[in-house]
Amino acid sequence: MVWQCIQRFKEDGGGQRGQRGEESQEEVVSALQFSKNGEYLAAADCGGRIVLLEQLKKDFTDEDGLEQMNLDGDESPTVSGRNGRANGSPTTKEEGKADHPEGQSGPQVYYKHMMEFQSHEREFDYLKSMEIDERVNQIKFFQSASSSMNILCTNDKRIKLWSVSNRKAKNISNFNFRPNMNVRPKTTTESISASKTPKPRQKGLSVSTIVNNQILGGGKLKRPTMESIRVPCISNVQYVMNATCRRNYANGHLYHIHSIDINTDGETFISADDLHINLWNFEVMNESFNIVDMQPGNMDELTEVITSALFHPNHCNILAYSSSKGTIRLTDLRASALCDTSTKVFDVQRPQENHSFFSEIVANVTDIKFTPNGNEIIARDYLSVKQWDLRKESEPLCVYNVQDILTPKLVDLYENDCIFDKFECCMSHNGEYIASGSYSNTLRVFGTKTGSDELLEASMTPMNVHGASEPVKNRSPRFASLFGGKAVADVPKRKELDLNILNCYAKLRHMQWHPTHPLLSVARGNEIYMLSDVPGSSTPFG
Repeated sequence: MVWQCIQRFKEDGGGQRGQRGEESQEEVVSALQFSKNGEYLAAADCGGRIVLLEQLKKDFTDEDGLEQMNLDGDESPTVSGRNGRANGSPTTKEEGKADHPEGQSGPQVYYKHMMEFQSHEREFDYLKSMEIDERVNQIKFFQSASSSMNILCTNDKRIKLWSVSNRKAKNISNFNFRPNMNVRPKTTTESISASKTPKPRQKGLSVSTIVNNQILGGGKLKRPTMESIRVPCISNVQYVMNATCRRNYANGHLYHIHSIDINTDGETFISADDLHINLWNFEVMNESFNIVDMQPGNMDELTEVITSALFHPNHCNILAYSSSKGTIRLTDLRASALCDTSTKVFDVQRPQENHSFFSEIVANVTDIKFTPNGNEIIARDYLSVKQWDLRKESEPLCVYNVQDILTPKLVDLYENDCIFDKFECCMSHNGEYIASGSYSNTLRVFGTKTGSDELLEASMTPMNVHGASEPVKNRSPRFASLFGGKAVADVPKRKELDLNILNCYAKLRHMQWHPTHPLLSVARGNEIYMLSDVPGSSTPFG
């Protein structure tokens, strides 16, 4: 499988960078989400801003100079691309051929900057004497009957529903202004003398006419005629994008909100913090229903917290949520008002002889996703991605080792708190690929049916991973278990990162697959990379 970067978007911080050129913390992308049809891509940052990218309506190739753009819509040259050209600059036909093997053009899915708006502001909680960051934790697109696009987003405490639509901007012309009218501002001396010696009012003229005549420098007054009066009219109408906050859901959580998800009924959504999951109605802002409560009577007895929650893609009554112990619970909202008991519990039984101090830490499930058909769940913990069949609770269908090479360095990762990093996982639209991030700006893409294992880097050349070793035989026996129900005889080879040059502070946490195309959107710092496999290569996508 051959991968390429077809576009890169970079947020311009407006000169607020540090002395060494690094992006500020407010520019770092904190959430990514495609719309249901893939027409829009929303990217939120730690500064509370949301940038919307729109899919181009017609077919474009790499010759159109769309490789790199700024998230703020500025196409001025900032960073050179693969052929040394700058952002937004056109390329020649020969350069376009050089970017793709055998002169093939890239996939016909490109995006452009649409708009940007400020979603959340920094606040202060006076009851708890703590500051609430404006960082957007999660974004969800909401389908409605209207033509406007609705976006549900949240920070640590406040959930907002935004409506984005085209508004008419009317330009009015043909005013009653003289084209050769020169207005000279009065000096201070003239103003004082004029105020001391007021001019008498002329008979038959209004005060406004006299004032206008004085401002225009005096002269003989003329009464306006019907021919000289012009009626203002609308010269042209332009459509501009406008974002309006329709709902503001606050005071629903005592702890920080980390997950939101919209139900398939189109009327309700959930929000989850460390100990509670609340059910909201879109029309009610000041009231929510607590459906999951994991808070014990004595906080000293607390053993696990909620890490992620989402609805089933096809059934509005099924809810799944994960915990810090590596457990995934599936519950039915019709069973009771408070879902204390779970319908199904997915957990890996770990032998006691292999138990260590880091066992529960690395088992923490940081993200869960339903597969497109809704029959399976993929869950990301610190070292791997597990694929669960909803009909089998005893063990996962398959385990994909993302960064099991870090096992000998768990002590060092614990000392610098990197062992608590949270990574997301995602699955392609056809269910054949799973992607998840790691350190040194790298990610892994696994083939659920072919058993492939690709190590990529979020850069203009994703296949050339800096510091990666030659492909070696996979050491994990679980990786060669089942792929699509068929056993894999030959364990595939995979590239590994060099632990000596591992950069734990360059991490890829957020990524999303396009819902209809083989396109993977990856957030790296304040940049977004669009990765795709080369058309014509020997892949299921080709």
